[in-house]
Amino acid sequence: MINDQDFRNFHYNILGSSSIVKGDIILCGDAIITSYIEGSIEMKNNGKLILERGSSVKGKILAIDLEIFGEVNGEIECSGLVSIRSSAHVSGTIKSNRLVIYPGAIVETHADSQE
Repeated sequence: MINDQDFRNFHYNILGSSSIVKGDIILCGDAIITSYIEGSIEMKNNGKLILERGSSVKGKILAIDLEIFGEVNGEIECSGLVSIRSSAHVSGTIKSNRLVIYPGAIVETHADSQE
């Protein structure tokens, strides 16, 4: 069972499908997003960002690891792995150490390796 202190130290973020966010977001810990976001997303403290089916992000994403099932239109900059799943549609620039594009994904981008 989780106690009060454990809950206070819990770093996990969920933005649901009915949410609309206009503006920049800084998140600590892992995050799952199914929302519409117009603005930048910056992940702190080694958190993984997952953009679920139905999500839409228009803006810049700064993260270590990113997994995309939804839609991204903008700049992606990750120091770790970017996984673009078969249901994803990505348009913009991708800078990442590792990039995996699954069959069926739609990707319209310029990709750079950060070696």
